[in-house]
Order: sequence, then C-alpha cells, then structure tokens
Amino acid sequence: MHTFSTSRPPGLRCVGQVDLATHDAWETALAELPVAPDIHLELSELTFIDTHGTLILVEATNQAAKGRRVVLHNPPVTLVRILELFWPSLPTIEVDRA
Repeated sequence: MHTFSTSRPPGLRCVGQVDLATHDAWETALAELPVAPDIHLELSELTFIDTHGTLILVEATNQAAKGRRVVLHNPPVTLVRILELFWPSLPTIEVDRA
C-alpha cells in the first residue's frame, strides 16, 4: 500500500491494499492527515481493505474529525459494506461513490 498527500483537496490518495502486512503504514498515514475543515481520501486505487483496516480508518477519523468531515471518494465496495454493517450512522465519514 502506498499513500500520497494531496493538497487540493487536502487529504490522501491511497493505492494498493490494506491488510495485515500494511496496517501499521495505514495507521501512520491516517495519523498524519492534514488539519482542514474537510479531509478527502481518494480510494479509487485501493484494491482491498480488511475489517481491521476499516477499524483503523474509523478510529483515525473519529480522532481527527472533531467537527470536521472525512470524505471517502470512490471507495472499494468492501469498505462501504463494512462501514454500513458495523458503523451505519457514523457522522464523521461521508462516502462519495461518484
């Protein structure tokens, strides 16, 4: 998995997969999210994310959000399903499937 900082919009572009081998790198990347009213994660190149990787995302966005919104652009279907199943009404994450 590789992540790249983005400035317009502020956030990250993620490439590859989040699994047991990449959890630490994923957690580190999310801990370094920029301070902005809205944070954007471009996930169209994320090929896989497991349940624990999704938990890391939820915990990071809950800590980083504090009145902010995290927008997931083009997330994999598995990520959307995990969020809907375990965190159906999470106010800090918005899914943009465009």
